[in-house]
Amino acid sequence: MPSCESDDLCKAGFDGKQNQLLLCKRCLRRFQVKVNIGPKIIECPNSMNQLPDRVVSFTNKKPLNLLPLKRSKDVTSHELPIAAKTLNSFTSYNRQQRTAEMQQQTQTKNAQNGMVKQEFRGILLQFMFYMKKQGFSESTITTRAGSIRALYYKGADLFNPESVKEAVAFAKTSDGTKHNRIVAYRTFCKFTKIDCGELPKYSRNETSLYVPKESKLDILIAGAGWKTGAFLQLLKETGARTVEASRLKWEDVDTENKLILIANPAKKGKPRTLKVSEKCIEMLMRLPKKNKYVFGENARKRMRSNFSWTRKHIAMKTANKNLLRIHLRTFRHFFGTKLYLQTRDIRFVQKKLGHRSITSTTVYENSDAREEVEQYTIKAVSSKEDAIKLGELGYEPFDEIDGVKLYRKRLINW
Repeated sequence: MPSCESDDLCKAGFDGKQNQLLLCKRCLRRFQVKVNIGPKIIECPNSMNQLPDRVVSFTNKKPLNLLPLKRSKDVTSHELPIAAKTLNSFTSYNRQQRTAEMQQQTQTKNAQNGMVKQEFRGILLQFMFYMKKQGFSESTITTRAGSIRALYYKGADLFNPESVKEAVAFAKTSDGTKHNRIVAYRTFCKFTKIDCGELPKYSRNETSLYVPKESKLDILIAGAGWKTGAFLQLLKETGARTVEASRLKWEDVDTENKLILIANPAKKGKPRTLKVSEKCIEMLMRLPKKNKYVFGENARKRMRSNFSWTRKHIAMKTANKNLLRIHLRTFRHFFGTKLYLQTRDIRFVQKKLGHRSITSTTVYENSDAREEVEQYTIKAVSSKEDAIKLGELGYEPFDEIDGVKLYRKRLINW
């Protein structure tokens, strides 16, 4: 009860434990409501003074049987609301008993063929520790552990390969996701020493890469915050993977020569050095230096979340739904496509992208050529000697105007 003993109250939200809070309109103080209603039938009073002990009404302007309240069995939760015009409709409320029932329901719901949720968490932790000892990267450990967790919550018996095959086959996911889950389960079978036999094979569907215009990427970079914008600009100019960019350290940034060193490549790639623009260096150097990492520790999830919000906000603001097709990996596709169109050297592109296999790089050979990503240096010559010198430098003839031959060479800023 408020100190002023007023009964003119209104709802004021919930506290950290989801207990109903009330606000006194006279003294403007908030206080907590504790309700303990037994199975005894209570007459509907017209004022708060007539209520039994530890039972609080919310107002006395109307009788309680006329209040349009919504309550559930647990009065601290609004998950299962039911109409209750009188206190007689409340069932017996016992917090300890209700908590025990909820815990029992949770264990029953998550029990999969004799393995409860707590037991599964222990096995999953051991599985992750096993992959760590086997030399798997952190991203691989996280991905495969997530696949095993998805199989468990889909109702698969992880110790029965046939049950896992059924869960994967009927899952409403892409073939790429099914492939990842089969690969993760094969590793899990090695960990548990289960004979999984012959597991099904799923292949990823090959789709053409979406390579947007550079202006669309610049719109997202300009609309993002300082740190997110610098992160996107780095992806655009280096083609680094998000995990590689998030691992970038200050010592890997060469401000004098405008070079970025990818010292910790993902997917067992090779370290590589890439040249960036002065704009990218300036955007990186204005970030606060709080630790050894340019974007801070554990920046990958934060950058994904920030980019998702920025993309959605700008797409709605500019009424441009095509921006929603751009993902973080799109910046890498743009870099690879641009580099191939400038050099026509697939091996050079493989080196700059850090691919172990040339097969992963050949997708950029089939990308649609876009004029906006090709840049050339053009020279005009009128003598045979100058034409020979340009040919030795890699220039190619492409046009002739008024007897003057024009030579061009693709510009590479790496």
